[in-house]
Amino acid sequence: MLITYLMFNCPIIFLTYKRPNETEKILKIILNLKPKNLYVFQDGKKKGFTREENQNHKDTKSIILKYKKNYSYKSIFYKENISQSLIGYKIIKEVFKKHEKTIILEDDCVPEVGFFRYCDLMLKKFKRNKDIAHISGCNLYYGSKKKKINDKDYFFSKYPQFMGWATWRDRWQKYYDPYLKNWEKERYEFLNNKNLKIGEKRFFTHYLKRFRQKKLITWDIQWVYACIFNNFKTVLPSVNLIKNIGYYNAPTGKGAKKFRNLVTKDIKFPLKHNPNIIFSRKYDNFLYEGFYNRKNIFLRVINRIRYSPITKNIKKNLSN
Repeated sequence: MLITYLMFNCPIIFLTYKRPNETEKILKIILNLKPKNLYVFQDGKKKGFTREENQNHKDTKSIILKYKKNYSYKSIFYKENISQSLIGYKIIKEVFKKHEKTIILEDDCVPEVGFFRYCDLMLKKFKRNKDIAHISGCNLYYGSKKKKINDKDYFFSKYPQFMGWATWRDRWQKYYDPYLKNWEKERYEFLNNKNLKIGEKRFFTHYLKRFRQKKLITWDIQWVYACIFNNFKTVLPSVNLIKNIGYYNAPTGKGAKKFRNLVTKDIKFPLKHNPNIIFSRKYDNFLYEGFYNRKNIFLRVINRIRYSPITKNIKKNLSN
């Protein structure tokens, strides 16, 4: 059941592309909040779109315009494709011209209703705590295990997550660099961060090198880098508030397979506040083992052989 609010004051960014059904579903959830400042963006079409993709892109725009007849929000349609490497930077920069904080949702992230109030409360509570730079609505531990980390309603991690999130203008504008211009200069200091394990060092060395070589097209790893380099904390809810459906419907990004069927649960208010503003070792170890631990090349080759279809067929035949 949807909850009706008098008005939701925290600015919201909703980034769409070519998912008309999901855009409409999420837009309805947002509009039910009666947001005072809602910005709906649609990236431009890529060259080489199929007929189906062109139609989906057109239908998505039509849905955005349809709801504007009865609701007040700003819609921005890019004529050309900004690309995944710059779209986040462009849209957040636009909103931060007028606002000091924002909540960000993409069209493949279906939120629980409590996600918005949770983000708003955390943005207010930690506004002056400059050690905290990111609010996440996604809890991958709860989403995959259906278990809480502790008895509090939120905790802290070193890893920012982007399936429904929020941040402040002062942190973003000061530390986010879409081009990672200082990577070579900061590389030694970053890789000697005491909070980085050997697998993480391999992970970031590999992917940041690929990004700098323009072989990796993304806009979020730059913020992960900035948060870890500056030892910033991310606030996470005790339950998972975001269902990501983009892996199955018109995917535009990549992600670990184990995080593709997450359980969600709405958060209860009032929140039980957590006085211990420290990294959750349990959560960070979970993400390290599940995503950020890039094993050495020998182990990666062994695992590829071990889990390849050919090896599986050989084992199956031997067992028979």
